[in-house]
Amino acid sequence: MVNESSVNHVPGSGELRENNVNSVLEKNAALFPDRAALKWVCSETFKTWDSLLPLPHESITYQDFAGLSARLARGLKGAGIKKGDRVIIFLPMSLELYLTVCAVMRIGAISVFLDVWTKKQLDASAHQAEPKALIVPETVLSAFPALNAIPLKIVAGQHSQKNYTAFSSLFDTPEDTYIEPVSPDTPALITYTTGSSGVPKGAVRTHQFLAAQHHALDQCIPYLETDIDLPTFPIFSLNNLACGITSVLPAITLATPSEKDARILVSQMLSEKVTCCTFAPARLARVTEYCHLNRIDLSHIRRVVTGGAPADKEVLRGLKAIAPGALLLVLYGSTEAEPIASIDADELLRDTSARAGVNVGKIVRDLEFKFIRLHRGDIELDEQGWGKWELPHGEVGELVVSGPHVCREYYRNPPAFQRNKIKDAGGKVWHRTGDVGFLDEHDRLWIAGRVHNAIFREKTCLFPVYAEILLKTLEFVRQAAYAGIEDEVLGEKACVIISLRHGFGIENRGQYREQILALFKTHKMPVDEIRIVGEIPMDPRHHSKVDYAKLKEMPGE
Repeated sequence: MVNESSVNHVPGSGELRENNVNSVLEKNAALFPDRAALKWVCSETFKTWDSLLPLPHESITYQDFAGLSARLARGLKGAGIKKGDRVIIFLPMSLELYLTVCAVMRIGAISVFLDVWTKKQLDASAHQAEPKALIVPETVLSAFPALNAIPLKIVAGQHSQKNYTAFSSLFDTPEDTYIEPVSPDTPALITYTTGSSGVPKGAVRTHQFLAAQHHALDQCIPYLETDIDLPTFPIFSLNNLACGITSVLPAITLATPSEKDARILVSQMLSEKVTCCTFAPARLARVTEYCHLNRIDLSHIRRVVTGGAPADKEVLRGLKAIAPGALLLVLYGSTEAEPIASIDADELLRDTSARAGVNVGKIVRDLEFKFIRLHRGDIELDEQGWGKWELPHGEVGELVVSGPHVCREYYRNPPAFQRNKIKDAGGKVWHRTGDVGFLDEHDRLWIAGRVHNAIFREKTCLFPVYAEILLKTLEFVRQAAYAGIEDEVLGEKACVIISLRHGFGIENRGQYREQILALFKTHKMPVDEIRIVGEIPMDPRHHSKVDYAKLKEMPGE
């Protein structure tokens, strides 16, 4: 039992371990006071920037960042936010975002992040979180009126109403030298996601979880002190602050991709001498294509990490050509467990074995895992335990994981826990990834698809991942999906859905159909219908995964 009134540490693994992860920032400020913590581009810069010139960046040192965050923590307390309060944060990847997250954790409050893809989902998430405060630009409040019911509204930037608290005014205080003691299982972040069911659920990340996740990421992708990282996943910048390295914040709007994004990101990589970067596969593809078209050499890059969706091998080969010295790693994980596995792209490209899935490498050391038989409903273990669920080594099943960097609960959402978690007889919580996979003879993890996207055709279960990889080898295919469509005879029919590359016309649909049927016949996979669409809908977060629910509603050519 931790005496929270007097200590900041608890014993763990033979040594003292901080509970409040904000303590790590204090250490880095003392160790690297003059090192840049964050670099970013001011929005005004783009009004005069010539893309042929280096992109100017602002920066802040670790010492100044820690000091500003501590002042903000005192300001938040003065505004009435206290330990245990939930604070919704709607800010882009920016200095303000990371100052806020660190300040909220410093006082023992909880940062809440919501998906904003639809008003209905946002309103439901905000209602469930019951936040004490909201920190957003005023435009968010005008777009989502339900948020005005939150008691304390803190507005970043210009605002027009007097009943809002100005974010900038919270810094008008001395810095707070006191870090709130917390127990290891105290929530630090709640991240709301839509999930495959479309119902928002808040994954709870405790202080202990964040420390364990930092350790797991450090095992997969260790940094050098001299590294300068450009991450397009917000959580990686938070991890970088714990590592004590410099983060260059992407000068793009992550939620709304633009044709200018690749040019901007590459300019940042060159002007700031970036050594490492983290991109979702779709964004990596655009950056790689831009560099090839403009003959840009990225030989100074030491490492590139991608994840969030299957990585296209042609993109990986293309990146190796422009960044020949870079270690290219593919991470596999989820909101509730990141990372789960990783693989070096060189190994991935060398592997020519024909298996029904994608190789995501070895499962990280800190995780326990099992494969269980496919079941779309809830799972509750009885007196037999795992007996009727767990599958032998090598068989295809749903992957479930447990470990220190696996979220154990959803905030105030027992139905989400019941759908996505399994508690065993010893009280250990296992997370159902929803991914179907297996281990090969070298203990490498292969992912074949999602449980909810599996195609149950007659008495056969088909998975989309490998089929979609095959489709992308055809020269006319830009996007590809393999989906189950309800059918009275088959149960579900196997439907191939593609969009065409530029220069390939719909008038040649007969030739495309013949090539698709021949390819699938070679690999002994059924095709009951072929559709050609203008654009395959993708997930709104990374724009790298097929949104199957929307896809099935679309008419084809």
